[in-house]
Amino acid sequence: MGNRLDYVDIAKGIGIVLVVCSHTDALELMWLFMGMFVPVFYFCSGYTFSQKGSLKELMVKRFRKLMAAYVFFNVLMFAAFMHFSWREIGGMLYSRYCLYPLDVSPNVKFLTSGNYPMWFLTSMIVTYLLFYLLVYYERFRLPLIAGYAALTLAFTFCPILLPWSIDTAFLTALFMYAGMLARRYEVMKTSWWQVALVALVYVGAHLVAGDINLSVRMYGTSVVLYFVLGVTGSCLALWVSRCLEHTLVGNFFKSMGQHSLTIFCVQIFFIVVAKDAWAFLLPDVPLDYWAGVLEVIFALLGGWAVSVVLHKSQYLRRVIF
Repeated sequence: MGNRLDYVDIAKGIGIVLVVCSHTDALELMWLFMGMFVPVFYFCSGYTFSQKGSLKELMVKRFRKLMAAYVFFNVLMFAAFMHFSWREIGGMLYSRYCLYPLDVSPNVKFLTSGNYPMWFLTSMIVTYLLFYLLVYYERFRLPLIAGYAALTLAFTFCPILLPWSIDTAFLTALFMYAGMLARRYEVMKTSWWQVALVALVYVGAHLVAGDINLSVRMYGTSVVLYFVLGVTGSCLALWVSRCLEHTLVGNFFKSMGQHSLTIFCVQIFFIVVAKDAWAFLLPDVPLDYWAGVLEVIFALLGGWAVSVVLHKSQYLRRVIF
């Protein structure tokens, strides 16, 4: 996995645990973290970015890896759920959970074979392209940032969710750029009282943020407020992660973070397995909070095990990871 920053892997591990929680009956476990549990991945990608190579070289390399992962894990989920059709192919090409925002009915659902979290991979492709433009044309960064912000606001009025998360990618590129700036200006050296201030800003913003779901372009009460939540929450995740380095808890999250890509892609299969196990063992007990905890455990450990097996293949390590 190359030279990695342990605390960044820990932050990604925290993020993937929260992502899994968001898809289970233990959703309330991550209520306080709704504003940061997805942005932290974009933020960390910007934080660890290294400008080596030309714009074309970086984009081609990133596209190949993310697309290889996208196709591989989609096919894996088709096989796991034994569900393969032209509709699924269409959903895979569109790469969005649904065609319209969630409050529109009737709607058109895509990615229905346990692969709906994979919108994130195509989102990352578009996000990286926009982020690279900010990096390689930095002399134009101010008009570009203003343009990205304006387009993010404009797309909130779009009646449909655009393929490959094009409508949210301008915002996620700003998350990624904020991560790069955090590394450049050494945000990890912030004093304790500044961390406390950022925490207060995050909690205050969270209390008025409303319902958030980046995958379907739900920004809560304000796009600006959501951006503040994403950046402050990501910084807090990194600071907490730095404190967890070389601890038992930190090592757990670090391992989850190192295998977060696979866990992200296969989690739904193991969540369904956990639901079926609960229904078989406790047929008279409805799914509840404790069932959700079981779902989280199954998804994390199952995804981790699959990732360990896949990493044993030199070809997959080179092409996907």
